[in-house]
Amino acid sequence: MNKLRSLWPPVFALAVVGIAGWTLYKLAQAVWLELVGVNPQLAVAVVAAGTTLIASTATVMLGRYYERRKEIEAHFRAEKIKIYDEFLAQLFKLFESEGDSPADMVKFLREWQRKLILWGGSNVLGAYFKWMSRLKQGNPDAETVFLMDEFFRALRADIGQSSSGLPKGTFAHLILRHGDFFLEQAARNPRLTLEELGQLEKAAFVENKG
Repeated sequence: MNKLRSLWPPVFALAVVGIAGWTLYKLAQAVWLELVGVNPQLAVAVVAAGTTLIASTATVMLGRYYERRKEIEAHFRAEKIKIYDEFLAQLFKLFESEGDSPADMVKFLREWQRKLILWGGSNVLGAYFKWMSRLKQGNPDAETVFLMDEFFRALRADIGQSSSGLPKGTFAHLILRHGDFFLEQAARNPRLTLEELGQLEKAAFVENKG
């Protein structure tokens, strides 16, 4: 019974719209017949003028609508770029050992995540949650780096940048000293941890220098 009652408002609204449309149609038909009966040439002129007016009005309204939409999209994109850049700046400071203390980093992330909820696209949020979940497990590994790579790609896509020409793991070059070496070792051992990577780098690069 309650479901039937909830259907009454939309049904009534549709009925009102239908009756109004039918009334306008009959009124326009009556006016047209009257004009044709009095002066056919006048009827044609009125229709032509009305069509031109409607077309011009529709063109102006659509133009303003799309212009306004572009302005809104540009504003959103600018805000997203600012928020994403803020995170990346803090992240690279952390990798360069110039970042804040762990407590300050946690405070920053809490504040930044609040902004991410409001401004981040769904793909960005999904990629970020996967990356953070992996990081919280401790002992970061190759998969952690690849999830970070996916997150970076989601950031770029959300502001209109394409990463289609960049192979998987490319952004590892931005945070690891030997990006190519990491990709080679990760291809051999997908479960490679960053601690193990550090040992392999010492063996490969330090000994070679010696």
